[in-house]
Amino acid sequence: MQQSSKQPVGSEKASALFLHGIPFDSACWSPIINKITYDQVAMMDLPGLGRSGSYEMMEDNNHQFIDTAAELLAPNSVVIAHSLGCLFALNLAKKYPDKVARLILISPYFVQAQAAKMFQIQAISKLIFRFVPKDVIAKDLHPEGQQNLSVRYAMDSLRRMSVSKHISEYMHHINLPQQRAAQTALLSELRSKIEIIVGEKDPIVTPISPDIPVHIIAGAGHNPHVTHVEAVYDHLTPVLTKYISTTAQLSDV
Repeated sequence: MQQSSKQPVGSEKASALFLHGIPFDSACWSPIINKITYDQVAMMDLPGLGRSGSYEMMEDNNHQFIDTAAELLAPNSVVIAHSLGCLFALNLAKKYPDKVARLILISPYFVQAQAAKMFQIQAISKLIFRFVPKDVIAKDLHPEGQQNLSVRYAMDSLRRMSVSKHISEYMHHINLPQQRAAQTALLSELRSKIEIIVGEKDPIVTPISPDIPVHIIAGAGHNPHVTHVEAVYDHLTPVLTKYISTTAQLSDV
């Protein structure tokens, strides 16, 4: 069974859930979560990544992950997700609409430019993640490279063969045209619950519903939650305040 890393602080049910993208793990949210004064916050490692353990059948474990995430959440919660995490967030909101009142999607990959072809081919991307110097990969994630703690934790995880294998599987899977189309359709279906944050250097390239608010972080690329923590936190604050306060009041009734 997949193990999840979560941080509910002082509350049985979380009002906000943070889901990471690749190659990060849940620790990438710590700089933002440490700024949040509310207790009802959780974060989880995605299946096969971080400290979640290995897995064989991606789809089965994805369903299990979504069910586990739903158990963590109070009704009418907010889910904040980055890149690959957006896939899980959308499917969580679809399956458990009463649990997710708001989705904040940071760099939703399926409406942005596709990864380079070499990352879409599983065998090649596995070799890249295993043998390309980690300092090179790290610099692509953040100008400070492994001096940034979130990036350093990601590189530590990437040194594990199981994690690099799973990242390669994910990279192949999420770049399939039918997979991108399915998530884009789900984005449109759930548009009333969604807002998007993207970096200026990694814009949306696929048409999306005009009903979805889009916030652009100046100077940021695909990982604004890591490179531009303050700017992303400023966008998250009013939403977190609204939904965490609301769910806390509901739980007191």
